[in-house]
Amino acid sequence: MSAAALVSALTLGAAVVAGCATARVPFPAQPAPGTVFHSFTKPDGDGPFPAVVLLHTCGGVGRHMPGWAGRLRALGYASVIVDSFTPCGRPECTIPTYFPATLDQTTEDAFAALEYLRGRPDIQPDRIGVLGFSWGASAALRTSSVRYRRGAPGGGFRAAAAYYPLCVSPLASWPPEAQERANNLLDDVEAPTLVLMGADDQDTLNVAQNCANKVAELARRGRPVAITMYPGAEHVFDVRNPAAARQALDDLQRFFATHLKGARP
Repeated sequence: MSAAALVSALTLGAAVVAGCATARVPFPAQPAPGTVFHSFTKPDGDGPFPAVVLLHTCGGVGRHMPGWAGRLRALGYASVIVDSFTPCGRPECTIPTYFPATLDQTTEDAFAALEYLRGRPDIQPDRIGVLGFSWGASAALRTSSVRYRRGAPGGGFRAAAAYYPLCVSPLASWPPEAQERANNLLDDVEAPTLVLMGADDQDTLNVAQNCANKVAELARRGRPVAITMYPGAEHVFDVRNPAAARQALDDLQRFFATHLKGARP
């Protein structure tokens, strides 16, 4: 998304602010087409397994999320793919004019998937993380905040990882409503959080450096957040840059092994 497109999207008004007009229904007991519960995947065996909730990009679930579910399965994690857009009438956004769900609604969907996983006997209820990409990554950052974790199932996710999110507003001059929708890495981060960002990401104005600066500020305050920048990588680098994708997967594996499997860092 270009900087101009993002400005339009965040300041446009009703279409973007309203999000999903459909009432949010309880998370289904089983995956079902057209619902927020796209699919569940787990490794072979009885478990119980650590698990990850997957949050899609602005482009929707597509082939991207099933590919990640397969990678996580190979690493020993069960996963749920959340589809926040299709139940709202469209499987993907139309930049910059239409976003089927708001980031807060996507965050609510993530916590609903967490509650579902915590109720399964084949899942370790205290070892569930969230992994988001772009739009979903911004929501994943919100799940780490005390503000959002208050009242979440089991106190929220054990850990959060975010591929190329929008961490903070690119411009302090934006109106308050736009700032609220653009600021996703909040000062009250409580859960261990890893940001994986292409150093050359230009999806929005200065997105990579702004994110790195915010992470550094929070880390100085003792908040459990870190960032890894991948040289030469741009937005959606896990698809477009094989070398950066491999390195990021290694970094993600270590992060989740530490926080979801109890491995030594």
